[in-house]
Amino acid sequence: MTTTDFKALLPVWLRQEALPLWSGAGLDQATGTAWEALDHSGAPCADMQRRLRVQVRQAYCFAKSEDPAHRALALQLFRFAMDHGFDAESGNLAARLAPDTSILTAPHDLYDVAFMLLAASALIATGADVAADLARLEEELAKLKAPRGWYENAAHDLPRRQNPHMHMFETSTALFAATGETRFRDMAEESLSLFREVFLAEDGRVLEYFAEDWSPLDEADQAVEPGHMAEWVYLIDRYEVATGRNADVPMKTLYDAVLARRDASGLLPDRSDPAAETRRMWPQTELLKAVIAMARRGETPAGGPLPEAVLTLMWDQYLDTPVMGGWYDKRSTAGVLLSENMPASTFYHILVAIRFYVSDGLSV
Repeated sequence: MTTTDFKALLPVWLRQEALPLWSGAGLDQATGTAWEALDHSGAPCADMQRRLRVQVRQAYCFAKSEDPAHRALALQLFRFAMDHGFDAESGNLAARLAPDTSILTAPHDLYDVAFMLLAASALIATGADVAADLARLEEELAKLKAPRGWYENAAHDLPRRQNPHMHMFETSTALFAATGETRFRDMAEESLSLFREVFLAEDGRVLEYFAEDWSPLDEADQAVEPGHMAEWVYLIDRYEVATGRNADVPMKTLYDAVLARRDASGLLPDRSDPAAETRRMWPQTELLKAVIAMARRGETPAGGPLPEAVLTLMWDQYLDTPVMGGWYDKRSTAGVLLSENMPASTFYHILVAIRFYVSDGLSV
């Protein structure tokens, strides 16, 4: 496909196929909540446990639509999470829900709190009045505050992880962009300092797991996920655009390390250290966003991939499915289809990547 083809195709695919699928078959009409996944025929995986984070990730996606019905659905899903997502006994935020949406676990996990706040940022940008909800979520986040960064959950479980702090960086940047409140920029900069000084290795790798004092775990207990490395490229670029500040990150070193971890197809494996033989859909969306961000910055290396090359691979291997608006979730690095369903959680990755591509790297 040509650049013109993708510029024309993707907004139509999003508006006429993906959003209708996930606001239709993707919803449990009995509870008004989002299914965890659809199978490859487009039917709900109704017996699957659900994650509360999926409800608010879908809320974020629908809030980004211009359709008033989708925005109303975004608020509906967010309201479910706020009104039914906290355990009555402990007060903790839920993580896993039974198929009937009753709470199974409520660890008050930082990752989940971050996505609650991200959904709030998208709703604020639409003009929705969620001020009371934002105040409550800030109080819930404060329960996890550590001397540096945040604890993993209410139990302060170990190891400490870069991933939820990456999403706190994303969320804080989005909240600053939506509100202009400097406290959110300060939160983003706390996560950014951890990235610069703790997560990022000199060779551009991003380490995943740490001890309580933020020292990296040994190699046997460590991991490197190229999708997260690419995601940091995009998020740091978005932070610089939103705040007008220099993140003081060696972006070329980070980006070169991402590109070096592509497999023979030109796509990213789920894990490079230790090497994985699988590649899910979501790391490819992060690769696309990183390529777009670096092109916008004028920092594309000679011989580096163009966005359209990544999109062609994504379309051929993940998005060209029998279900309109659906996707394949996982293939082997040899290209063999491994997944049996399409997780709703992946929509957030796909939607943001498409919007970023169509806007030529200008949308936040």
